[in-house]
Amino acid sequence: MSLRTAFAHRNLLYLLSLKELRTRYRKSVLGWAWTLLNPLSQMVIFTFVFTVAFNQPAPRGNPSGLEIFPLYLLSGLLPFQFFSISVTAAIASVSSNGSLITKVAFPHEHLALSIIIAQLVTFLIEIAVLAVAILVAGQMVLPWLIPTLALVALLTMFTTGVALALSAANVFFHDVNYLWSIASQVLFYMTPIIWVPANIDNELLDTVSNWHPTGSFIRAFQQVLYGGHLPSIWRWLHLGVIAVVTLAIGAWIFSRLSPRFAEEL
Repeated sequence: MSLRTAFAHRNLLYLLSLKELRTRYRKSVLGWAWTLLNPLSQMVIFTFVFTVAFNQPAPRGNPSGLEIFPLYLLSGLLPFQFFSISVTAAIASVSSNGSLITKVAFPHEHLALSIIIAQLVTFLIEIAVLAVAILVAGQMVLPWLIPTLALVALLTMFTTGVALALSAANVFFHDVNYLWSIASQVLFYMTPIIWVPANIDNELLDTVSNWHPTGSFIRAFQQVLYGGHLPSIWRWLHLGVIAVVTLAIGAWIFSRLSPRFAEEL
């Protein structure tokens, strides 16, 4: 459907996003507390493994001066989880709603977009909590509010492009879901989240992790949140091009395949 049609159905997108948020922790005793408990539990596990078991020192933030491994870990883990969880959930958003697609005319991309919006709300809450922790540790966070939100916007565009492309492809090839499960794990370990580039004596890994899309986004978040400095202009250009191109390609793939969803489902 056209952008005009999609905009005309913006209320539907709002309702789908609201439904996703309301049902996410339904019948859960702790409810929205899981928004914080999930990343915190991973932080505790990874911090123990890499700082206690493997004795990996925390990197020194430049110029922030922070040397706190859990904060370094969360500054990379939170944006990666937003990307990974959003795409994972969005992949099945179309194929699992076959009865709705075959009976009702609406912008099919709203199924994936509503999941991303709901996950974005969770991500922003997590970033706010991380900002408070960084502030308590002695680093000013207010000057980095706008750069952080700019990175969130670019990452959301990139995530949306990947999600649209894979959710459309998954309707015709169900292997996409399994391939993405493997790919997301590879991306996680290729990205400097649980390991510190300065502690790795591998130039190839450092170069690849610095410039592949996910790694580039994570390093930018770490520079702003943990390091307390702006990424270079080349980093911003790199991320901007990645976000715009990925979103355009994802939207194009989805628009080309969506007319065949009903007959395939």
